[in-house]
Amino acid sequence: MSRKEYDTTMNTLVQRRVGLVVSSLFQRHMLSSAAPAAADVKSIQLSNTCITRLKEICKTSSFLRVAVEGGGCSGFQYKFSIEKQLGEDDVVVSRDGVQVAIDSASIEYLTGATIDYHTELIRSGFRVINNPKADQGCSCGASFTVKLD
Repeated sequence: MSRKEYDTTMNTLVQRRVGLVVSSLFQRHMLSSAAPAAADVKSIQLSNTCITRLKEICKTSSFLRVAVEGGGCSGFQYKFSIEKQLGEDDVVVSRDGVQVAIDSASIEYLTGATIDYHTELIRSGFRVINNPKADQGCSCGASFTVKLD
């Protein structure tokens, strides 16, 4: 088998595994239509640097939205945006006058995690750290695989 054939075969196997994991998690989520427990929301922490940055950029009733979507190099990825309108299935985490909205589908993947703002020489931005639901992640921290029960 040539190197190219090997790489193609391995990529196909990885894509199938990621697809099965995403499909399984999606089915589990669809079967459990209950609203997120208050404990799930309370277990999501906001770091001091996250709060400081949100106070700087969220002036007029805007908030940070954190979502988990399929994709990225590890199967799931974190998405961050500043918004002004809450969705009907949003759960809000508040601390020290700032708010972070998380849709009910993403709560399952963020329970126990910390939302942080990190500054480095080459970049700065929001990130999720100490996520007990994440098994592995990519080197930049933007994507992760989910721990299977």
